Amino acid sequence: MFDKKLLGNRIRVLRVQQGLSQDKLSELAGLNGKYLGQVERGRANISIINLSKLADALDVPLPSLLTAAHERPRPELVAEIRKLIDTADDTQIKILYRIIDAVTR
Repeated sequence: MFDKKLLGNRIRVLRVQQGLSQDKLSELAGLNGKYLGQVERGRANISIINLSKLADALDVPLPSLLTAAHERPRPELVAEIRKLIDTADDTQIKILYRIIDAVTR
């Protein structure tokens, strides 16, 4: 399901990571600054054309704006990870262990 708040948060995170203000990003994307603020807060709908403009302005592939599942609240992520582990076979468990061990060290 599409979640405007997750999308808005993803756009905000990418903007901040690149050191851009809302005004600068809206200028680069050719969008109204107030509208961009509403999008970032999850209060405005956004067209695929405007999403494409934002992706170009942020210099990221368009699909990366729509893949924000990892930004869900911690309890949701932990529950999803548990489901994945419960359905993994022995080989996948070993791989997951190595990945988690490497990331958390």
